[in-house]
Amino acid sequence: MAQAPFAGRRPVFVGDDRTNEDRFDAVHALGGHTIKVGPGDTRALRRVADLGAVLAWLSAYAPQSDTRRASSAAPPRAAGAAAPVR
Repeated sequence: MAQAPFAGRRPVFVGDDRTNEDRFDAVHALGGHTIKVGPGDTRALRRVADLGAVLAWLSAYAPQSDTRRASSAAPPRAAGAAAPVR
C-alpha cells in the first residue's frame, strides 16, 4: 500500500468465512474498510447479507472516491449498504 498505484488509497476487503479474519486485521492496520458477507462471528467492521449488498456498498462508495487521495470518511449508507457490526 506504500507504493504506486496504491499509495494514498484505502484498502477494502470483503470476506464470507472464517479464513478471512486475519485479512480483516491486516486491512484494519492499514486504515481500510472490512466487510463480512453473511452471518457468523467476525472482526470485520461492517456486515452485509449477500453479494447484492456488497455491490450496493461498492456502488455507493466508488463515486465518492478520489483517485488522487484517500478518503478519510466512511462511504455513504445506501439501501442494502454495509451496516456496522455490533
